[in-house]
Amino acid sequence: MNRRTISQLVCCAAMLGACREQTHEQHGSQVASAAHEGHAAAPAESAHDTMKMVEGAPSGYAAVEIDPAKAASIGLATAAVEERHFERKLRTTGVVALDETRTSHVHAKVRGWIDRVMANFVGKQVKAGTTLCTIYSQEVYGAELEFLSILEQASSRTESTGPFAQAERDAGKKLVDAARRRLALWDVPDTEVARLESSRQPQRTFPLLAPRPGIVVSKQALPGMFIDPGTELYVVSDTSTLWVLADIYEVDVPWIRTGAPATLRIEGLGSDVRNATVGFLPPTIQETTRTLRVRFTVDNKDGRVRPGAFATVEMSVDLGTALAIPESAVIHAGERAIAFVVHGAHVEPRAVDLGPLVEGYYRVAGGVVAGESVAVGAQFLIDSESRLRATSGPGAQHGGH
Repeated sequence: MNRRTISQLVCCAAMLGACREQTHEQHGSQVASAAHEGHAAAPAESAHDTMKMVEGAPSGYAAVEIDPAKAASIGLATAAVEERHFERKLRTTGVVALDETRTSHVHAKVRGWIDRVMANFVGKQVKAGTTLCTIYSQEVYGAELEFLSILEQASSRTESTGPFAQAERDAGKKLVDAARRRLALWDVPDTEVARLESSRQPQRTFPLLAPRPGIVVSKQALPGMFIDPGTELYVVSDTSTLWVLADIYEVDVPWIRTGAPATLRIEGLGSDVRNATVGFLPPTIQETTRTLRVRFTVDNKDGRVRPGAFATVEMSVDLGTALAIPESAVIHAGERAIAFVVHGAHVEPRAVDLGPLVEGYYRVAGGVVAGESVAVGAQFLIDSESRLRATSGPGAQHGGH
């Protein structure tokens, strides 16, 4: 703080002191006049009534009077309390991830050995029904032989005659259907079952098919590898739609809605900006970071966005229309926020209920009304004077005379 600033503060304090001394002199004149007229000079009837703590004023504060002629010299300026539309810009970072609703983990449902691998590298594009690998399984091979045997028995019964021929044919048909369902439960393709029925020749291996179109994002299958139902052989995902998982601080969470638009800048895509929407809001806050992992859905039909890439997320959050006061009008006193409402020469302290700060303005939920004026200059001098008046009320001042 330089000498010029100190001098200005001393002058402002002197002016406020002069205002206070002038008020004391007026009070003394009124008390003397009341005494000559034979009336009791009660403090409640004195000029201090305009300076004592107003009803509803914050604890420890009192209203003050400032001569309008001297207001400019102490730097007092005001701003109107008015409605304002709040729109907050949010900017955070995230990471690109696979869309779990378009991702499949591929397991064989039997024990066996991998014979051949067709989808032999990560990133390979596959279609639904494409053979990923072929598997030899003793269980499946034995079931195929059993299926062929049941088919032969059923075929021989079609030529039988007699009173029980129809019942035998119905029973044979049920056995064939049961054997077919058994193979289907082991993911033996329908085309393989149809081939068995037509050729009546068992095949040593059966194909494991891709359950959906997409790319191979993970592969564990190797030729000759022993597998069981717990072995994950492939992960196939449709990357035409991806997720971006971004952390939003919990103070901003109440303003985020599902379906809200956002813009994404993906690392590695240069100036390419992608549009996205909020797809899901998790029900819990992450305790370690105090953030909510928000999920955005982004279109990736051109295949340029890659899972694992970093992303910058920008959103415009509509906070609605509400009363607003400038940031410079607020003094933070511990857990309270104080603003000074100016009515001519009368300055009244108010406790205000503040919402979010957006572009230099606080959203106000209570404490002021539209049309009032709040001080945006000299608040610290006014704050000091208001606290002084609250601690040195009429009783205290008379005690000092």
